[in-house]
Amino acid sequence: MKTIIRVVIIGSFIAFLGACKKDNKGSNKITGRWDVVKDSTYVGVGAGNKLVVYNGQRGDYFDFRTDGKVYTKEGTVLDTLNYSVKSANQIVISKPTIIDNYIPVLSNLSLTAHTASIINPKVLTPGGEFGRSIYLAR
Repeated sequence: MKTIIRVVIIGSFIAFLGACKKDNKGSNKITGRWDVVKDSTYVGVGAGNKLVVYNGQRGDYFDFRTDGKVYTKEGTVLDTLNYSVKSANQIVISKPTIIDNYIPVLSNLSLTAHTASIINPKVLTPGGEFGRSIYLAR
C-alpha cells in the first residue's frame, strides 16, 4: 500500500513540475489571433523609396499558430509566413521560399496582454531605407 501511495505522490509531483514549465521565449504569449492596428514598411528603390503606412481595418489579423506559422490578412491580401520567437523580446518572421538562401531579420518584440509590436531595425542601403513596424492588439 505504501508503494502505491509513493507512486501516486511521485507521479503527481512530476505532473506538477511539467505543468509549471516556464517558457522563457514568450512564444505562448504571441500565439493566437491579433488584430492589425498599423503596419508600416518602406517600399520602392532610390528616389522612389518611401514609407507606406497601412492602418488596420475590421477583419485584418495576424494569427500566430503553435506550428511556427503566422497567417495574415491585411485588406484583401492574405499571406502565410514562418515565425520563431528567439527570446522574450526577439522574433524572426520570414516568408517561406523554395530556395531559402537569405538570413531572416531579427525583429524586436514587445508584448503585453493586449498589445504587441514587432519592429524590424531600419537599414539604410544605396537602394533606400528599409524596415517594418507592425502594431497589433487583442
